[in-house]
Amino acid sequence: MNTSENENLGYVYILKVRDIDLPVCKIGRTSKSPETRCAEINRSSTGDFLWQVAHQIPVNDCKGFERLVHKKLEWLRQKNREFFNVTAEKAFTAVRFILEEQTEIQEIDPKVISGREGETSEPTKPGSPSRDQFQPRDSKYAEILALFTQLTDCKGRPFGQLNQPHFGMSDGNDGVQWNISVYRETEDIQLGVNLEGKVYANWPIATFLLAELQDPSIFDIRAQLNDPARVFMRLTRDAWQVTARPSIVEKYIGPSNVSLSDIDAELWQSMLTEALGCLSKGRGYRGRSKQLVTITSQSNTGERKRMMTVSPHLTIWTPIESSDDIERRLKVAIDRLKPLYNWVSRISRSDRA
Repeated sequence: MNTSENENLGYVYILKVRDIDLPVCKIGRTSKSPETRCAEINRSSTGDFLWQVAHQIPVNDCKGFERLVHKKLEWLRQKNREFFNVTAEKAFTAVRFILEEQTEIQEIDPKVISGREGETSEPTKPGSPSRDQFQPRDSKYAEILALFTQLTDCKGRPFGQLNQPHFGMSDGNDGVQWNISVYRETEDIQLGVNLEGKVYANWPIATFLLAELQDPSIFDIRAQLNDPARVFMRLTRDAWQVTARPSIVEKYIGPSNVSLSDIDAELWQSMLTEALGCLSKGRGYRGRSKQLVTITSQSNTGERKRMMTVSPHLTIWTPIESSDDIERRLKVAIDRLKPLYNWVSRISRSDRA
């Protein structure tokens, strides 16, 4: 790596206001750890708010990526400032989308940046579960998220909001992911295997869909499971816009959640075909397609039809039963889904034999 390339290594970070939920965030870049930069900003701030790191993405060209993000989100930007009128979570969705839709700037291992700086440890990833993130009544959620990171050997990438009805964590892997979801209202907890319609390594979901259409292996895997009735699958359609994936009427491809025991050859073929239609045939299915979808509005205007970029999204999940021994229950759920995780990983690899 030459000197100029080395100088561009760094992070694009997203800061949110500490202790207050506001629809505003700060998006910037740094060649240091984002936590160090955030502390500098707080020390020099003359405003009323203090900031904390919400998200960070290590890239090989933080200067170029910051410029690109600021250009794409210009319509949300406060004049002549790095502040944007959008929540940190929606901003992160937008920044990930911007990164995935181009090829020149790449996400890199943060250890490369740490090694250049001469630091002895990897920068802390914000959002990793710690008990002080939760209210006392939520201690059970803190425990299971912490166990999730331990048992899947990952740092964890959060999604949703801890104070919202639905939140959780994934392992952040580029491709097939482990994830855990918490639904506050029902107190349901689900462990899942997840594969989104993203580029990753040559669109693995496209490889998976095409392979299963040509020679379905789901029934062989199902025959190896001890309790397929406790495992559920859903294929969904994600509609994409810059700042979010809005809720759409056409979300579900086939049944909203179907037990593996109830999937037959006809249903599987139908679901796979519809899911493949969410990818671009003209690009060999290595890209998203455009479809007319119905956005579900929470306002009085009702539903709205719109042509949007879409992609398929595969989730296989199992419930985690409530128990005093939550670690044992989580291990049972992981063991139940492990053959399916291995199956999706194998079938979605473009270099598989």
